[in-house]
Amino acid sequence: MKIIFYSMIAAVLMITACQPKTETLPVDAVAEKDSIAKNLDMMYSAYTSKDAEAFLSLVADDCYFCGTDSKEFWDLAAYTTILNEMFADTAFQAPTFTVDKREIRLDKDGKSAIAVDQFVFAGWSDRIPLRNVTHHVKVDNKWLCNFSSMSFVPNNEDLSTIFKSLSE
Repeated sequence: MKIIFYSMIAAVLMITACQPKTETLPVDAVAEKDSIAKNLDMMYSAYTSKDAEAFLSLVADDCYFCGTDSKEFWDLAAYTTILNEMFADTAFQAPTFTVDKREIRLDKDGKSAIAVDQFVFAGWSDRIPLRNVTHHVKVDNKWLCNFSSMSFVPNNEDLSTIFKSLSE
């Protein structure tokens, strides 16, 4: 019995000792955040220039999109259709905007991040800013967006005016 017990302990020790050591490489948070910011800027540029191919090259295959309307939920296939139809419409003028505020939160492992951009679309949302919250994952050493949610973010002092106008 002792031989079996000691053999089992030896086997457990041997298996434990032979496990591969995973070395965690240090993450350069500044460089990773810069790379994500560049991707976001390229996404916005592609949208403004109506370049669906360039835009879609920066999103993951499982990307999920939430629009500004409470009923707007799209997977990549549905969003691709909407984007292509919108860009093909010659009457569509992509809005101009400048990001007023950007915050990127990188996970400790450096493999995913959340980005929050806030801006105003000239002529469309002059008085109510928009906030785009995106989630990014690193796939084959490239950052891809796998979630995007765009929403209006009125100032608290404007809420009573908004609620009153909606109740009329």
